Amino acid sequence: MSLKLSRNKVNCLTRLIIDYIEINEELDYVEDIGNIRLKLFHIIMNELRMYEDIENNAKERVNSQKKSIPEGSREWEILFRKYANEELNKLGKVWD
Repeated sequence: MSLKLSRNKVNCLTRLIIDYIEINEELDYVEDIGNIRLKLFHIIMNELRMYEDIENNAKERVNSQKKSIPEGSREWEILFRKYANEELNKLGKVWD
Protein backbone atom coordinates (compact mmCIF):
# COMPACT_ATOMS: atom_id res chain seq x y z
CA MET A 1 0.00 0.00 0.00
CA SER A 2 3.04 2.22 0.30
CA LEU A 3 3.53 4.91 -2.35
CA LYS A 4 7.27 5.53 -2.12
CA LEU A 5 9.14 6.88 -5.13
CA SER A 6 12.69 8.18 -5.24
CA ARG A 7 13.42 11.73 -6.35
CA ASN A 8 14.90 10.28 -9.56
CA LYS A 9 11.69 8.41 -10.32
CA VAL A 10 9.62 11.52 -9.68
CA ASN A 11 11.95 13.47 -11.98
CA CYS A 12 11.51 10.81 -14.65
CA LEU A 13 7.75 10.98 -14.23
CA THR A 14 7.71 14.76 -14.54
CA ARG A 15 9.84 14.54 -17.70
CA LEU A 16 7.35 12.11 -19.22
CA ILE A 17 4.47 14.44 -18.40
CA ILE A 18 6.31 17.45 -19.82
CA ASP A 19 7.17 15.50 -22.98
CA TYR A 20 3.48 14.70 -23.40
CA ILE A 21 2.49 18.33 -22.84
CA GLU A 22 5.03 19.53 -25.41
CA ILE A 23 3.98 17.12 -28.17
CA ASN A 24 0.23 17.37 -27.61
CA GLU A 25 -1.07 20.09 -29.89
CA GLU A 26 -4.37 20.27 -28.00
CA LEU A 27 -2.64 21.58 -24.87
CA ASP A 28 -1.71 25.23 -24.57
CA TYR A 29 0.42 26.66 -21.79
CA VAL A 30 1.65 30.14 -21.04
CA GLU A 31 4.06 29.31 -18.21
CA ASP A 32 7.68 28.44 -18.95
CA ILE A 33 7.95 24.66 -19.42
CA GLY A 34 10.76 24.49 -16.82
CA ASN A 35 8.49 26.12 -14.24
CA ILE A 36 5.70 23.69 -15.09
CA ARG A 37 8.07 20.75 -14.59
CA LEU A 38 9.22 22.13 -11.25
CA LYS A 39 5.62 22.67 -10.09
CA LEU A 40 4.72 19.13 -11.16
CA PHE A 41 7.69 17.78 -9.21
CA HIS A 42 6.61 19.62 -6.04
CA ILE A 43 2.98 18.55 -6.43
CA ILE A 44 3.93 14.89 -6.77
CA MET A 45 6.40 15.01 -3.87
CA ASN A 46 3.84 16.73 -1.61
CA GLU A 47 1.21 14.11 -2.46
CA LEU A 48 3.66 11.30 -1.73
CA ARG A 49 4.57 12.86 1.63
CA MET A 50 0.89 13.26 2.49
CA TYR A 51 0.18 9.59 1.75
CA GLU A 52 3.25 8.57 3.76
CA ASP A 53 2.01 10.63 6.73
CA ILE A 54 -1.45 9.06 6.45
CA GLU A 55 0.12 5.60 6.33
CA ASN A 56 2.25 6.33 9.41
CA ASN A 57 -0.73 7.72 11.32
CA ALA A 58 -2.84 4.68 10.46
CA LYS A 59 -0.04 2.35 11.61
CA GLU A 60 0.26 4.26 14.90
CA ARG A 61 -3.49 4.01 15.49
CA VAL A 62 -3.49 0.26 14.85
CA ASN A 63 -0.46 -0.26 17.09
CA SER A 64 -2.02 1.82 19.87
CA GLN A 65 -4.94 -0.60 20.30
CA LYS A 66 -5.29 -2.09 23.79
CA LYS A 67 -5.15 -5.53 22.28
CA SER A 68 -1.86 -6.36 20.60
CA ILE A 69 -2.51 -6.96 16.91
CA PRO A 70 0.33 -8.53 14.92
CA GLU A 71 1.28 -6.50 11.85
CA GLY A 72 0.35 -8.30 8.65
CA SER A 73 -2.55 -10.15 10.21
CA ARG A 74 -6.00 -9.88 8.67
CA GLU A 75 -7.27 -7.81 11.62
CA TRP A 76 -4.28 -5.44 11.40
CA GLU A 77 -4.83 -4.93 7.66
CA ILE A 78 -8.54 -4.24 8.14
CA LEU A 79 -7.90 -1.65 10.87
CA PHE A 80 -5.07 -0.08 8.89
CA ARG A 81 -7.29 0.36 5.82
CA LYS A 82 -10.12 1.71 7.97
CA TYR A 83 -7.92 4.32 9.66
CA ALA A 84 -6.13 5.31 6.45
CA ASN A 85 -9.46 5.71 4.63
CA GLU A 86 -10.81 7.85 7.48
CA GLU A 87 -7.85 10.20 7.10
CA LEU A 88 -8.25 10.29 3.33
CA ASN A 89 -11.97 10.98 3.57
CA LYS A 90 -11.20 14.01 5.73
CA LEU A 91 -9.03 15.28 2.86
CA GLY A 92 -11.49 14.29 0.14
CA LYS A 93 -9.09 11.74 -1.34
CA VAL A 94 -9.34 8.04 -2.25
CA TRP A 95 -6.85 5.22 -1.72
CA ASP A 96 -7.44 1.78 -3.21
